[in-house]
Amino acid sequence: MTVAQGRRVGVVTGGTSGIGWSVAERLAREGVSVVVTGRDVARGEEVVDLIRSQGGTAEFVASEVSDISSMDNLAAETVTRLGVPSILVNAAGILQSGKKVLDQDAGENARLWDVNYNGTLYACQIFGRLMRDQGRGSIVNIGSLASLAPLSLPAYTPGKAAVWSLTQILAAELGPYGVRVNAVAPGYTLSDGLKAKIEQGLRNPEEIKKTTALGKFVLPEDIAAAIWFLSSDQSASITGTILPVDAGWLVHAPYASYLRGNPVK
Repeated sequence: MTVAQGRRVGVVTGGTSGIGWSVAERLAREGVSVVVTGRDVARGEEVVDLIRSQGGTAEFVASEVSDISSMDNLAAETVTRLGVPSILVNAAGILQSGKKVLDQDAGENARLWDVNYNGTLYACQIFGRLMRDQGRGSIVNIGSLASLAPLSLPAYTPGKAAVWSLTQILAAELGPYGVRVNAVAPGYTLSDGLKAKIEQGLRNPEEIKKTTALGKFVLPEDIAAAIWFLSSDQSASITGTILPVDAGWLVHAPYASYLRGNPVK
């Protein structure tokens, strides 16, 4: 495989489903050579085949984001196959069903932190060093509304708040080297994970839509569009920010709550 010439190289963790899949497709449509990575080999190859059928350049490398040696291998494979990446999107993550802090299982807590926070940290460290050394790059982390609000997800919420803090720290550290670090905060997104929760009766779709100003779900391609903006030269002066893509959940939730006790006459 020859290294792609004259093209930006991007890496998308969690690129085998949902938001990550849409991000990989969007980057490829914008002319980025994409490394799709995740645990599901069959799904990864499906994404790559789709991108190639559309005229894009893509490779699949299997990895486990919570294993730092696996991430080291991902970086080495990326450089060998396509070149040094200038875009990293950390889309790998797992969801949680609502519960109380006092009922939080230690095993589930550890697993969510391993994937959602440690996986993001390892990727940022390994690929951040490559970007620092080449003097350019963009990292976009997938935060959550839970990064900004105390949702009743006692393992997921603190982990996503930590991802937002990590994003800000890295933006300050890597900015002098020409590397920008931002995050997006997806609202209720019709990803594979949320669809599964709905099918299992663990989420009420109609009630969810009522919690947003726009009365709708966010689509994975909406998140992909925001991530492309933050990865592109259009956002050349933007770093250390988190961009909510939430159909207006953050504004509607307190507004609607206030109205219940103080209705507008």
